[in-house]
Amino acid sequence: MNNFDTLSREELLEQLNKSEATKIKYVNKYLEQEDKWNLLRLLLAKISHEFKTPLNSIIGFSDLLKARIESETELEFLNNISVSSRHMLDLIQDLLDLTRAQYTPMELNYKEFETRDIILDIINSYPNIEFDYTLVSIPIKADIKRFRQLIYNLTSNAVKFNKPGCKIKILTYVDDKFNFEITDYGDGIDESNYNVIFEFFAQSNDDIYKRQMGSGIGLALCKSIVEAHKGEIGVASRLGEGSTFHFSLPINL
Repeated sequence: MNNFDTLSREELLEQLNKSEATKIKYVNKYLEQEDKWNLLRLLLAKISHEFKTPLNSIIGFSDLLKARIESETELEFLNNISVSSRHMLDLIQDLLDLTRAQYTPMELNYKEFETRDIILDIINSYPNIEFDYTLVSIPIKADIKRFRQLIYNLTSNAVKFNKPGCKIKILTYVDDKFNFEITDYGDGIDESNYNVIFEFFAQSNDDIYKRQMGSGIGLALCKSIVEAHKGEIGVASRLGEGSTFHFSLPINL
Protein backbone atom coordinates (compact mmCIF):
# COMPACT_ATOMS: atom_id res chain seq x y z
CA MET A 1 0.00 0.00 0.00
CA ASN A 2 1.30 3.47 -0.89
CA ASN A 3 2.21 6.00 1.80
CA PHE A 4 0.56 9.08 0.27
CA ASP A 5 2.28 11.46 2.75
CA THR A 6 5.62 10.82 1.04
CA LEU A 7 4.40 11.22 -2.56
CA SER A 8 5.00 14.34 -4.63
CA ARG A 9 2.14 16.25 -6.28
CA GLU A 10 2.91 14.60 -9.65
CA GLU A 11 3.01 11.14 -8.08
CA LEU A 12 -0.30 11.75 -6.30
CA LEU A 13 -1.95 12.79 -9.58
CA GLU A 14 -0.56 9.68 -11.25
CA GLN A 15 -2.03 7.47 -8.50
CA LEU A 16 -5.37 9.29 -8.76
CA ASN A 17 -5.48 8.74 -12.53
CA LYS A 18 -4.71 5.07 -12.07
CA SER A 19 -7.48 4.80 -9.51
CA GLU A 20 -10.00 6.51 -11.82
CA ALA A 21 -8.97 4.27 -14.72
CA THR A 22 -9.50 1.19 -12.53
CA LYS A 23 -12.97 2.41 -11.53
CA ILE A 24 -13.93 3.04 -15.15
CA LYS A 25 -12.63 -0.41 -16.13
CA TYR A 26 -14.77 -2.15 -13.52
CA VAL A 27 -17.84 -0.03 -14.29
CA ASN A 28 -17.59 -0.86 -18.00
CA LYS A 29 -17.11 -4.54 -17.21
CA TYR A 30 -20.21 -4.47 -14.98
CA LEU A 31 -22.30 -2.74 -17.65
CA GLU A 32 -21.13 -5.24 -20.25
CA GLN A 33 -22.19 -8.13 -18.01
CA GLU A 34 -25.56 -6.49 -17.37
CA ASP A 35 -26.14 -6.07 -21.13
CA LYS A 36 -25.34 -9.74 -21.72
CA TRP A 37 -27.65 -10.77 -18.88
CA ASN A 38 -30.50 -8.64 -20.24
CA LEU A 39 -30.05 -10.16 -23.70
CA LEU A 40 -30.05 -13.64 -22.17
CA ARG A 41 -33.30 -12.92 -20.35
CA LEU A 42 -34.89 -11.67 -23.56
CA LEU A 43 -33.73 -14.80 -25.36
CA LEU A 44 -35.10 -17.06 -22.63
CA ALA A 45 -38.46 -15.32 -22.75
CA LYS A 46 -38.60 -15.61 -26.55
CA ILE A 47 -37.62 -19.28 -26.63
CA SER A 48 -40.01 -20.16 -23.81
CA HIS A 49 -42.92 -18.48 -25.56
CA GLU A 50 -42.16 -20.28 -28.83
CA PHE A 51 -42.05 -23.66 -27.07
CA LYS A 52 -45.53 -23.31 -25.59
CA THR A 53 -47.45 -23.59 -28.89
CA PRO A 54 -46.04 -26.97 -30.04
CA LEU A 55 -46.30 -28.36 -26.52
CA ASN A 56 -49.97 -27.47 -26.33
CA SER A 57 -50.47 -29.29 -29.64
CA ILE A 58 -48.67 -32.40 -28.33
CA ILE A 59 -50.83 -32.39 -25.19
CA GLY A 60 -54.05 -31.87 -27.13
CA PHE A 61 -53.44 -34.58 -29.75
CA SER A 62 -52.16 -37.12 -27.22
CA ASP A 63 -55.30 -36.61 -25.12
CA LEU A 64 -57.47 -37.05 -28.23
CA LEU A 65 -55.66 -40.26 -29.15
CA LYS A 66 -56.23 -41.69 -25.68
CA ALA A 67 -59.97 -41.74 -26.39
CA ARG A 68 -59.39 -43.92 -29.48
CA ILE A 69 -56.80 -46.36 -28.13
CA GLU A 70 -57.73 -49.57 -26.33
CA SER A 71 -54.29 -51.15 -25.83
CA GLU A 72 -53.16 -50.62 -22.23
CA THR A 73 -49.52 -50.39 -23.31
CA GLU A 74 -50.24 -47.74 -25.94
CA LEU A 75 -52.44 -45.84 -23.48
CA GLU A 76 -49.56 -45.85 -21.00
CA PHE A 77 -47.22 -44.48 -23.67
CA LEU A 78 -49.68 -41.71 -24.57
CA ASN A 79 -50.21 -40.87 -20.93
CA ASN A 80 -46.45 -40.56 -20.43
CA ILE A 81 -46.29 -38.18 -23.41
CA SER A 82 -49.12 -36.08 -22.02
CA VAL A 83 -47.78 -35.97 -18.44
CA SER A 84 -44.22 -35.14 -19.55
CA SER A 85 -45.47 -32.43 -21.91
CA ARG A 86 -47.58 -30.85 -19.18
CA HIS A 87 -44.60 -30.92 -16.83
CA MET A 88 -42.44 -29.21 -19.44
CA LEU A 89 -45.19 -26.65 -20.05
CA ASP A 90 -45.25 -25.87 -16.32
CA LEU A 91 -41.47 -25.40 -16.31
CA ILE A 92 -41.66 -23.10 -19.33
CA GLN A 93 -44.39 -21.03 -17.68
CA ASP A 94 -42.23 -20.76 -14.55
CA LEU A 95 -39.33 -19.63 -16.72
CA LEU A 96 -41.48 -17.02 -18.44
CA ASP A 97 -42.80 -15.70 -15.12
CA LEU A 98 -39.37 -15.59 -13.55
CA THR A 99 -37.77 -13.92 -16.57
CA ARG A 100 -40.52 -11.30 -16.60
CA ALA A 101 -40.01 -10.71 -12.89
CA GLN A 102 -36.38 -9.76 -13.55
CA TYR A 103 -37.56 -6.69 -15.52
CA THR A 104 -40.57 -5.39 -13.64
CA PRO A 105 -42.18 -5.96 -10.25
CA MET A 106 -44.56 -8.91 -10.26
CA GLU A 107 -48.14 -7.75 -10.79
CA LEU A 108 -50.50 -9.07 -8.13
CA ASN A 109 -54.28 -9.27 -8.26
CA TYR A 110 -55.32 -9.31 -4.61
CA LYS A 111 -58.40 -11.26 -3.63
CA GLU A 112 -59.64 -12.86 -0.43
CA PHE A 113 -59.73 -16.66 -0.59
CA GLU A 114 -59.57 -19.77 1.59
CA THR A 115 -56.05 -21.21 1.75
CA ARG A 116 -57.13 -24.69 2.88
CA ASP A 117 -59.24 -25.31 -0.22
CA ILE A 118 -56.39 -24.53 -2.61
CA ILE A 119 -53.87 -26.66 -0.72
CA LEU A 120 -56.29 -29.61 -0.61
CA ASP A 121 -56.89 -29.32 -4.37
CA ILE A 122 -53.15 -29.62 -4.99
CA ILE A 123 -52.74 -32.50 -2.52
CA ASN A 124 -55.61 -34.35 -4.24
CA SER A 125 -53.90 -33.93 -7.62
CA TYR A 126 -51.33 -36.49 -6.40
CA PRO A 127 -53.53 -39.58 -5.83
CA ASN A 128 -50.54 -41.95 -5.54
CA ILE A 129 -48.64 -39.87 -2.97
CA GLU A 130 -49.24 -40.11 0.78
CA PHE A 131 -49.56 -36.85 2.68
CA ASP A 132 -49.79 -36.15 6.39
CA TYR A 133 -51.30 -32.70 6.70
CA THR A 134 -52.72 -30.27 9.24
CA LEU A 135 -54.33 -27.24 7.63
CA VAL A 136 -55.89 -24.22 9.28
CA SER A 137 -59.07 -22.85 7.76
CA ILE A 138 -58.44 -19.15 7.28
CA PRO A 139 -58.99 -16.65 4.47
CA ILE A 140 -56.11 -14.44 3.40
CA LYS A 141 -55.85 -11.60 0.93
CA ALA A 142 -53.32 -12.36 -1.82
CA ASP A 143 -53.02 -13.18 -5.52
CA ILE A 144 -54.84 -16.53 -5.77
CA LYS A 145 -53.11 -17.56 -9.03
CA ARG A 146 -49.65 -16.88 -7.62
CA PHE A 147 -50.55 -18.56 -4.31
CA ARG A 148 -51.62 -21.70 -6.16
CA GLN A 149 -48.41 -21.60 -8.20
CA LEU A 150 -46.39 -21.24 -5.00
CA ILE A 151 -48.04 -24.23 -3.29
CA TYR A 152 -47.87 -26.34 -6.45
CA ASN A 153 -44.14 -25.69 -6.98
CA LEU A 154 -43.22 -26.49 -3.38
CA THR A 155 -45.40 -29.62 -3.38
CA SER A 156 -44.00 -30.77 -6.72
CA ASN A 157 -40.49 -30.23 -5.36
CA ALA A 158 -41.24 -32.37 -2.29
CA VAL A 159 -42.79 -35.15 -4.36
CA LYS A 160 -39.74 -35.34 -6.65
CA PHE A 161 -37.21 -35.73 -3.87
CA ASN A 162 -39.13 -37.65 -1.23
CA LYS A 163 -38.04 -41.21 -0.48
CA PRO A 164 -40.53 -43.95 -1.49
CA GLY A 165 -42.77 -45.02 1.36
CA CYS A 166 -42.38 -41.79 3.34
CA LYS A 167 -45.31 -39.44 3.86
CA ILE A 168 -44.89 -35.81 2.86
CA LYS A 169 -45.88 -33.55 5.74
CA ILE A 170 -47.72 -30.26 5.26
CA LEU A 171 -48.51 -27.86 8.07
CA THR A 172 -50.19 -24.46 8.03
CA TYR A 173 -50.69 -22.20 11.02
CA VAL A 174 -51.35 -18.56 11.83
CA ASP A 175 -49.63 -16.14 14.18
CA ASP A 176 -49.52 -12.59 12.87
CA LYS A 177 -49.00 -14.11 9.39
CA PHE A 178 -50.08 -17.14 7.39
CA ASN A 179 -47.39 -19.84 7.62
CA PHE A 180 -46.86 -22.88 5.38
CA GLU A 181 -44.39 -25.75 5.85
CA ILE A 182 -43.81 -28.81 3.67
CA THR A 183 -41.38 -31.59 4.61
CA ASP A 184 -39.89 -34.28 2.40
CA TYR A 185 -37.59 -37.13 3.45
CA GLY A 186 -35.14 -37.04 0.58
CA ASP A 187 -31.37 -36.53 0.44
CA GLY A 188 -31.47 -33.12 2.07
CA ILE A 189 -29.44 -29.99 1.35
CA ASP A 190 -26.20 -28.77 2.87
CA GLU A 191 -26.69 -25.64 4.98
CA SER A 192 -24.14 -23.71 2.93
CA ASN A 193 -26.44 -24.05 -0.10
CA TYR A 194 -29.70 -22.84 1.49
CA ASN A 195 -29.64 -19.51 -0.33
CA VAL A 196 -28.27 -20.87 -3.61
CA ILE A 197 -31.26 -23.09 -4.38
CA PHE A 198 -33.55 -20.05 -4.51
CA GLU A 199 -31.39 -18.28 -7.09
CA PHE A 200 -32.14 -18.17 -10.82
CA PHE A 201 -29.48 -20.23 -12.67
CA ALA A 202 -27.10 -19.87 -9.75
CA GLN A 203 -23.65 -21.41 -9.83
CA SER A 204 -23.72 -24.53 -7.68
CA ASN A 205 -21.74 -27.63 -6.92
CA ASP A 206 -22.74 -31.07 -8.18
CA ASP A 207 -24.45 -32.03 -4.92
CA ILE A 208 -27.20 -29.45 -5.25
CA TYR A 209 -27.16 -29.21 -9.04
CA LYS A 210 -28.96 -32.55 -9.17
CA ARG A 211 -31.74 -31.02 -7.09
CA GLN A 212 -31.78 -27.77 -9.06
CA MET A 213 -32.26 -29.65 -12.32
CA GLY A 214 -35.76 -30.49 -11.24
CA SER A 215 -36.75 -27.47 -9.21
CA GLY A 216 -34.27 -24.58 -9.49
CA ILE A 217 -36.55 -22.42 -11.63
CA GLY A 218 -39.60 -23.30 -9.55
CA LEU A 219 -37.91 -22.42 -6.26
CA ALA A 220 -36.58 -19.14 -7.66
CA LEU A 221 -40.11 -18.28 -8.76
CA CYS A 222 -41.44 -19.20 -5.30
CA LYS A 223 -39.03 -16.68 -3.80
CA SER A 224 -40.21 -14.00 -6.25
CA ILE A 225 -43.88 -14.69 -5.44
CA VAL A 226 -43.35 -14.62 -1.68
CA GLU A 227 -41.25 -11.46 -1.75
CA ALA A 228 -43.77 -9.74 -4.04
CA HIS A 229 -46.34 -10.38 -1.27
CA LYS A 230 -43.90 -8.90 1.29
CA GLY A 231 -43.40 -12.33 2.83
CA GLU A 232 -40.43 -14.53 3.69
CA ILE A 233 -39.30 -17.96 2.42
CA GLY A 234 -36.61 -20.35 3.58
CA VAL A 235 -35.51 -23.95 4.05
CA ALA A 236 -34.24 -26.11 6.89
CA SER A 237 -32.57 -29.41 6.04
CA ARG A 238 -30.28 -32.22 7.15
CA LEU A 239 -28.25 -34.25 4.71
CA GLY A 240 -29.69 -37.72 4.35
CA GLU A 241 -32.82 -36.86 6.34
CA GLY A 242 -34.86 -34.48 4.19
CA SER A 243 -35.87 -30.85 3.90
CA THR A 244 -38.58 -28.51 5.15
CA PHE A 245 -39.45 -25.56 2.92
CA HIS A 246 -41.43 -22.84 4.62
CA PHE A 247 -42.89 -19.43 3.86
CA SER A 248 -44.99 -16.80 5.59
CA LEU A 249 -47.33 -14.23 4.04
CA PRO A 250 -49.18 -11.27 5.53
CA ILE A 251 -52.82 -12.16 6.06
CA ASN A 252 -54.01 -8.76 4.88
CA LEU A 253 -52.21 -6.00 2.98
